[in-house]
Amino acid sequence: MSAQGAVVISELDIANNKIEIVNTGGSSVDTAAWWLCNRVNGSPFYITFGSVGIIAAESSSMDLNLGAGEFVTLQLTAGFVPDGNGELGIYNTNSFASSTAIEDYVVWGAIGVRDSVAQNAGIWTDNQFIDVSGIGAGETVQLLPSQAGNAPADYTIGASTIGSATNVPEPGSALLAVGGSALLLCRRRS
Repeated sequence: MSAQGAVVISELDIANNKIEIVNTGGSSVDTAAWWLCNRVNGSPFYITFGSVGIIAAESSSMDLNLGAGEFVTLQLTAGFVPDGNGELGIYNTNSFASSTAIEDYVVWGAIGVRDSVAQNAGIWTDNQFIDVSGIGAGETVQLLPSQAGNAPADYTIGASTIGSATNVPEPGSALLAVGGSALLLCRRRS
């Protein structure tokens, strides 16, 4: 499976309702009108990127037109990112059941509602979730370096690194699998 879009959730702070979003592509993406969707116990919660606050001290961009490699940390309202179980999807429109509108997805604690939409888009494995039962104070859900974020194994729990974008490949880099090993190929910036 490969990620559908270039904008990914690189870190999720479920205790403090914060997410770090990174543009891993080679060109700018205007996400101001994009949507976040979280369905908890079947009840949907929707919000546009443009209606939430950017945490300036934890972002490389002060707006939602993300250049290649830029990231923003968004402060969501209390309860939007629940502690025990939840899911978070990034959509380029408000067509939440559309596999062409979903850009990235992550689910934790229990099977999600929109995971089948993410599976149809090729960006998640249906009926799988990240185990957060042992998450401690100051820890976040983090995308592992050079991973696409398509399965729970692509994530780890660790001390927060929000604001540093240390856990995503450089824009324009590619992952090459050779004989069971993975190589990260990086393009030199001109």
